[in-house]
Amino acid sequence: MPHSSCCCRFSDSYIVRVKAVVMTRDDSSGGWFPQEGGGISRVGVCKVMHPEGNGRSGFLIHGERQKDKLVVLECYVRKDLVYTKANPTFHHWKVDNRKFGLTFQSPADARAFDRGVRKAIEDLIEGSTTSSSTIHNEAELGDDDVFTSWETPQCQVN
Repeated sequence: MPHSSCCCRFSDSYIVRVKAVVMTRDDSSGGWFPQEGGGISRVGVCKVMHPEGNGRSGFLIHGERQKDKLVVLECYVRKDLVYTKANPTFHHWKVDNRKFGLTFQSPADARAFDRGVRKAIEDLIEGSTTSSSTIHNEAELGDDDVFTSWETPQCQVN
């Protein structure tokens, strides 16, 4: 799939970033499986401009595997996103008919990510995506990796 430049390439556009394994749901078997063979990814919620070019901003869940920089998750946060905290280190969400999950490295990372998603949804509902508040977790390293993304209105996995 073609990649294009994304606002997520700047670390300050993230409201939260954590380390986790990106998971996908296989309803035919009833199980969760690591995306693209697994591995730890840097996953964050970042502020982006909508691809329609209407000048409005939104939020994107972006995941890039650390070992090879492969983008394994791109998902626009929507007001109707169904987010579930299954246990202290595994959360999942549903957009349309697609289900995605994250196995976090720590409960602190999971709590930080949950706050980030909820903040993004709250901002979307209120119509205010201009907030510059950033949610920090205890393990945030503050790196400034360069990211790329697909501009698509739904969740995508590579």
